[in-house]
Amino acid sequence: MVRVLLRRRLRGPSVVLLAALLVLLTVGSGTIWWLQPGTPDGFYAAAETFEGSSLETIASGTLLRSEPFDRGLPDNVRAWRVLYSSTDAGGRPVAVSGLVLEPTDPHDGPRPLIAIAHGSTGVDESCAPSLAARPLAPLGGVEQALNAGYAVAATDYLGLGTPGPHPYLIGSASAHAVLDSLRSAKQLIEVDPDRLAIWGFSQGGHAALFAAEQAPAYAPELNIEGVVTFAPAADLAEIIETSQGTVVGTLMVVSAAVSWSDARDDLLLDEVIEPGSVDIARDIAQRCLDPTSLPASVLQSIQLRDEVSPLGSPDTAHWAPFLAANSPTGHLDVPLLVLQGEEDPIIRPEITRAHVEARCAAGGVVELRVLEGVGHFTLTRRSAGDAAQWTQARFDGAPVTSSC
Repeated sequence: MVRVLLRRRLRGPSVVLLAALLVLLTVGSGTIWWLQPGTPDGFYAAAETFEGSSLETIASGTLLRSEPFDRGLPDNVRAWRVLYSSTDAGGRPVAVSGLVLEPTDPHDGPRPLIAIAHGSTGVDESCAPSLAARPLAPLGGVEQALNAGYAVAATDYLGLGTPGPHPYLIGSASAHAVLDSLRSAKQLIEVDPDRLAIWGFSQGGHAALFAAEQAPAYAPELNIEGVVTFAPAADLAEIIETSQGTVVGTLMVVSAAVSWSDARDDLLLDEVIEPGSVDIARDIAQRCLDPTSLPASVLQSIQLRDEVSPLGSPDTAHWAPFLAANSPTGHLDVPLLVLQGEEDPIIRPEITRAHVEARCAAGGVVELRVLEGVGHFTLTRRSAGDAAQWTQARFDGAPVTSSC
């Protein structure tokens, strides 16, 4: 869908040096913060029945199993890993894994509950945040949310942790996983059902927007007071086109093409990737975005530089309706805060501004805050305090400020 990012020919030691430099830059700047501890264990095995009933007959969002979880947590947080029922993009029942977290500090009454949708970690089933050595690292703003006294429901998404494929950036499946994480968390811990919100970063911003759009029909009982997105993946076609200047963008596009072709019979991977390079693309998609795997993925993305077809070519034109259908543009019944870095090379600020303008034109209540000097992977750290303050104002019933 995009031309590979590096036009100049690089060979031998130059390629190795570039790969090493990219790893140092991305790890040092906070791009990749987490490590994989291993493959999913039996906890993640998809449940076929629950208390004698098949998944087809139980409500979406039913908590199927849970167990205490303590890997990589601050001292003042307790957690559980969970498996809950949900539905995929086609409405079929599935099991989805995730985490539920809450502060251990005393709190007066039930806590507000925030669903946090994580950014891209990879599309292989081993890439679930709940499997990571540092499971909170992919959850944008989670420490600020916990410090504010909120409980957190953090979905892994379908096909991460649980058996794949992972429907990467497919709107309905992402929305269902987020909304059902709220439903299942309410069965595990005591929370205030009138103070719910959704946060999401990048891929998670895409999921958060779709969740807010679909909540009235899919989960009308959830009283969602507001949504916060950090650099949301809102216009997939534009993001794919403009991200072609970054190695990270190439890795994302390859992962997306593999995931989408696995999800749809009418989208074939060799329409996007030259047939002789399909195995390389699948190698990349089988790795997570962690420092151990990144060097090999960077090298292989360079190998693919002349093997990826641009969006809109005769072979890929029929992918465009799929991209449009999975770009969140539906009506929102809740206030929206959009946080964006001015120096973001992946989700460019002009794409986010255009998305906000479209939502304003459609009558939405949206506030956009653009942070000067902030890139993609430093955004949540720099703006999570804004997210917490804005969310608390929604819980308190304060008037909403709109950029429209």
